[in-house]
Amino acid sequence: MKKGVLAVVIASFLYGIMPIFTKRALLEGMTSGAVVFYRLFFAAIVSFIVLKVLGIDMTATKRQITEMAVMGVIGFGATMALLTMAYSLIPTGLATMLHFTYPLFVTVVMTVLFKEKMSKAKLVACLCAIGGILLIADFSSLSVAGVMLAVASGTTYAAYVIANKKLTFGRLHGLVIVFYVSSFAAVFFGIKAVVTKEMMLPCSPLALVLLLIIAVFCTVTTLFLLTYGIKTLGASTASMLNMLEPVIGLVAGVIVYKEIIPLKGIIGCVLIVMTGIASAFDSANSDVKVKVHVNTNRLN
Repeated sequence: MKKGVLAVVIASFLYGIMPIFTKRALLEGMTSGAVVFYRLFFAAIVSFIVLKVLGIDMTATKRQITEMAVMGVIGFGATMALLTMAYSLIPTGLATMLHFTYPLFVTVVMTVLFKEKMSKAKLVACLCAIGGILLIADFSSLSVAGVMLAVASGTTYAAYVIANKKLTFGRLHGLVIVFYVSSFAAVFFGIKAVVTKEMMLPCSPLALVLLLIIAVFCTVTTLFLLTYGIKTLGASTASMLNMLEPVIGLVAGVIVYKEIIPLKGIIGCVLIVMTGIASAFDSANSDVKVKVHVNTNRLN
C-alpha cells in the first residue's frame, strides 16, 4: 500500500513539474513543434527499450494498431501539442489546471453518447469544472488563444481516456500503448514540424537534456509509476492522489517563473481540483456497486 501511494505521489510530482522543463526548452529557443516531436520520439525509444528489458509482449492486432495510430495523433500527440503551445502563451500552472477539466468532457461524452447515468458526484464535478474555467479564464489579462488551447488539450485527452475505456487497444499493457501511440504520433508531428518549418535540432546541450528529462522522467517513468499505483491502490484512490499534479504545477510555476495567480484564479483552481476529487469519489461508488453485484451472484 505504501509503495503504491509513493508511486502515485512521485508520478504526480514529475508530471506537475513537467511544464517547467517544457517552458524552459521553449525559452532556450526550441519551437513548440520540435518540443512535441522530441518528447514523443524519445518516449517511443525509451518505452521500447524498457519493454524489451522487461520482456513484455508487444503483440497487438491490426485493429488495435489502427486504433492506436488514430488516438496517437488525435489524443496523445494532440494533447501534448496543444498544451505545449498553451505554455508559451499563459502561465504554466493555469494551463495545467485548465487541462485538468478533462473529467468534465469525459463525463459529458459518456453521458450523452454512451448513456451513462449522471450521478450526483458527476454533476458536482461538471459544475466545479465549469466554474473553475470561468474564474480562471480572465480574458482581460490572459491570452484568449492560450486559454482555448489549454481547454482544447483537455478535450483531446478526454478523447484518449474514453478510447482507452471503449476501444480494444485499452486491454494492452500501459507501456505497450505508450510505445505505439508515441511512435505514430512522433511520425505525424515530425512531418508536421518539417512542413511548418518548426523542426530543428536541439539548439543547445541544455535543450537536449530538457527534452530527455521530459520524455524519460515526465512521460515514460510517470506512466509506469501510475500504472503500478492504480494496480496497487485501485483507480479511485490513485485518481485522488493524482490531483496533486495540477497543484504542484501551479506552485512550481509561481516559484520558478514568478507567475502571478490572482485570487479569482486560485479559487478557480480549487474548483478544478474538486472536479477530480468528485470524479474519483464517483468511481469509488461505482466500484462498490460492482463488488456488491458480483458477491450477490456468487451467493445465488
